[in-house]
Amino acid sequence: MRTRPLSNEYPEYYDRYVSLVPDGDIEEILRRQRNKTNALLNSVSEESAVRAYAPGKWTLKEVIGHMSDTERVMSYRMLAMARNESTPLQGMNQDLYVSAADFNQLTWSQLQVDLGMVRSATLSLISTIDDVAWIRTGTVWESSVSTRAFVYIIAGHELHHLKVICDRYL
Repeated sequence: MRTRPLSNEYPEYYDRYVSLVPDGDIEEILRRQRNKTNALLNSVSEESAVRAYAPGKWTLKEVIGHMSDTERVMSYRMLAMARNESTPLQGMNQDLYVSAADFNQLTWSQLQVDLGMVRSATLSLISTIDDVAWIRTGTVWESSVSTRAFVYIIAGHELHHLKVICDRYL
């Protein structure tokens, strides 16, 4: 079984996500999470998806687009660490990504399908990572991060946003 990252394998900021992930088979957790998220999002109408819970906050479409973009970026970072990339990677400006994407112009269905496809790609990537690469580290934004930390950051980031969606949007 793939083991959890230690707290020194990622910047403290990410503990807010990693700590949300339950113990267990992380690949199975990610599969179940995809199904749970899909079921929740299927209950949302197109009209509700363009609503923000407060002025200046993202719409639900923007949240889902952000989740897809973030998983893509974190998966790339996971790949880079697993493949022993020596060049330090840069950070991600989430607000710039959301603003540039104009997710509100996409259909709710498009965004849901995209999120599921991104998760499928993440799971496929994880299946290619051997035990040595699983604990390999690299540098992102001047911090050392392990391959396995990114897997848990991905899972925890989705859990974080699902809570926000349930608490503030639905």
